[in-house]
Amino acid sequence: MTDTDWTPLFLLRTVLFPKALLGLRIFEPRYLDMISASLRQGRDFGICLSHSWGDGHAEPELVGTLARIVDWGGEAGVLQIQVQGQERFTIQDWRYDGLLAVASIHCWVAEPIVPMRRENEVLRRILEDLIGKVPATEIDASSAGMILAQALPASPEEKQQLLVIQDPIERLRRIADLLGQHGGA
Repeated sequence: MTDTDWTPLFLLRTVLFPKALLGLRIFEPRYLDMISASLRQGRDFGICLSHSWGDGHAEPELVGTLARIVDWGGEAGVLQIQVQGQERFTIQDWRYDGLLAVASIHCWVAEPIVPMRRENEVLRRILEDLIGKVPATEIDASSAGMILAQALPASPEEKQQLLVIQDPIERLRRIADLLGQHGGA
């Protein structure tokens, strides 16, 4: 395996979902270098929920999402970027290359396009508030679930569980359950 087979990882205490947007403030030199390389090469990087071991290193969850930079700017040593989630992936192998985690990954196939169900009307209204311009009736269950999951007021671990669900209708059901637990629906 060559170094080009390794995808750089941004290890965070947050989860990125496909099709969703996430704003990040970058100030650590290792991540500034990674983002600079990503912009120069037009290459996506992975975002994974991390668990710290207290020695300055973290270990990634084995399922993450590729991130594509869609906007960037900044000042005084802080880069602000907005990324959009692409495909989910499974880490096959990972290591640290200096201070940066890199991984050999396998991308997941896209979820099936299925419509949202009538029982998801509460979620549809929340989605319309989130996306504004596009009528929620034009969004399939997978896209709706990914956008809603990104905005959900839930713990990173709960969001990670939503990320690994492969059935879009089941993800919407679980989001509705979590909203009920957190007082949102």
